[in-house]
Amino acid sequence: MEQYDNITDLGLSFGDGNDNPSGVGEIAFFIPFSWMKTVAKPADATTAGSLITITGNHMMIAGKAPIKVNTLFDKSGINWKLAGEKLSKIFEIGAELFVPDNSVKSLGSAAALKTYRGILLIGKIDGSGHFWQVGSELIAATIVDIAGGTGVGPTGEVGSKITVQSYASVPVYSYEGAVPPVGAA
Repeated sequence: MEQYDNITDLGLSFGDGNDNPSGVGEIAFFIPFSWMKTVAKPADATTAGSLITITGNHMMIAGKAPIKVNTLFDKSGINWKLAGEKLSKIFEIGAELFVPDNSVKSLGSAAALKTYRGILLIGKIDGSGHFWQVGSELIAATIVDIAGGTGVGPTGEVGSKITVQSYASVPVYSYEGAVPPVGAA
């Protein structure tokens, strides 16, 4: 495809001696499209990494801020796989966020999230302060399931697992812009 013609550093490799930690950070943000003034996107790609890297900032409309989601590290993550036919492939991206809290605020927020379309930012654990992004200006991330409960017996799991889904031409985006402050006007 034309979008890949100018990229000369394509390659899949493992850097021996480099950290490659699994999992995602315990902080995520869901940002509804209807709350955003602009959605940042990758610049024209010149390297393989620039295909997925977003360096600009998402901008919120006045009075709105991202919805903060505190997740549990060992029960949250992002997965992707190819979908489509031979010559029309796209990545199906799924994120699972486990929130170990049944407070009225958390359950009320889960009820509100279920109908929004937007983007999901999930913290990287590589120390960069950057985020993985699910959803883009082209195809929204949507909440496809929220499952949870109070747990059964003294060792039952309490909380909600939120499943988010999107599609994109890349496995996942790397968001390096600023996150608008939560609660900011």
